[in-house]
Amino acid sequence: MNNSIQIPLDLPDVRVLEVSKTEEGDWLIRVESTLKGTKCRKCGREITHFHGYDHAIRLRHLPIFEQPVYVQFRPKRYQCPDCKGKPTTTQRLSWHELRSPNTKPYERWLLKFLVNSTVVDVARKLDTTEETVTGVLDRWVATKVNWSKFKRMEILGIDEIALKRGHRDYVVLITTPSTTQGVEVLAVLPDRKKETVVKFFASIPLRLRQTIERVCTDMYLGFVNAAREQLPRAHIVLERFHVAQAYRNCADKVRQQELKLLKKQLSEKEYEQIKGAMWPFRKSLEELKDEEWELLQRLFTYSPKMKEAYILREELTAIFERNYTRATAKRAIRAWCKRVLRSQISQFDRFLGTIETWLDQITNYFLERLTSSFVEGFNNRVKVLKRRYYGIFDVDHLFQRLTLDIHGYERFSLT
Repeated sequence: MNNSIQIPLDLPDVRVLEVSKTEEGDWLIRVESTLKGTKCRKCGREITHFHGYDHAIRLRHLPIFEQPVYVQFRPKRYQCPDCKGKPTTTQRLSWHELRSPNTKPYERWLLKFLVNSTVVDVARKLDTTEETVTGVLDRWVATKVNWSKFKRMEILGIDEIALKRGHRDYVVLITTPSTTQGVEVLAVLPDRKKETVVKFFASIPLRLRQTIERVCTDMYLGFVNAAREQLPRAHIVLERFHVAQAYRNCADKVRQQELKLLKKQLSEKEYEQIKGAMWPFRKSLEELKDEEWELLQRLFTYSPKMKEAYILREELTAIFERNYTRATAKRAIRAWCKRVLRSQISQFDRFLGTIETWLDQITNYFLERLTSSFVEGFNNRVKVLKRRYYGIFDVDHLFQRLTLDIHGYERFSLT
């Protein structure tokens, strides 16, 4: 019974001369080009005067049934009759990149392995070197954004992320929402200085800068001032997540300080009745289970100040949930600030200063109820990537890996 099969090589413009096995057990396929002629490297004319063959080149190709496959060929050389000295030019084939040790189909296949994986892992799985894998990444994935693929760019997100523990070595991620991929990474900047961000904004082509309507950022003056300077037409929207984090921290400080006092004032039996209140306190009223609400009620009986802080926090959250215009939201927030002042809860004082400084940017949220959730979600992806790759500290490499993780399957599928 014949148990052999034929598999198309799928390399254009070649014919197979011989198939054999090497001493190592790898498949070796010898081919030759079927193309006649090439373009002169000096004058650019099409030349057809055959001058001989170059040295043999052996390239790694797609495996067959997990057996390594190599393709070997001798590039043809052609001589130009028109240029001085009659120089020769080596013919280039579409499936091979100059100085690459692999065929292009193999490199595309390797890059699919690299999506959501590490260079070390891929090198081990494919029995190759880390340098080979990194070389493939550098040949196929750019370190800078390609502006030509954007027609317009209405929203930008700016956020920072620490590459090392302890909030050290910050890099800045600049992204834009994408209808197909969720988010597009536009840049990974090496630091959060205003000058660095200004330089990037200035590098955006004018035709795209003029289409930017919103810039979502956190409460960092360097980002805000850079956007004001380079993108004067855009509304700056302070991320609701960061605003909420700020006022919720104020309420949490009240909880921490009040519980310390209660621990000193109450008997052990009384304090036992209010233990475990942290998570219920952090929940909104709608999320509370019956037993959690009862726990909070007991807590608020001992600490009216904590109850007032909880109510103030929930009132401000409700303002952001309501269908306010920007103007009515400003009035509602100012009224809330007055209630805070009357409460004399000092833990909110710093946040009141934040509102005074950033009220315009905070209430820009109500123009379209726009958040930078796409930025926050993407940051979580970056944190996972950072842990998976055991620390990436080169911004170009980080840009490449993010781009590959977003677009890898789409760009490098062989089918």
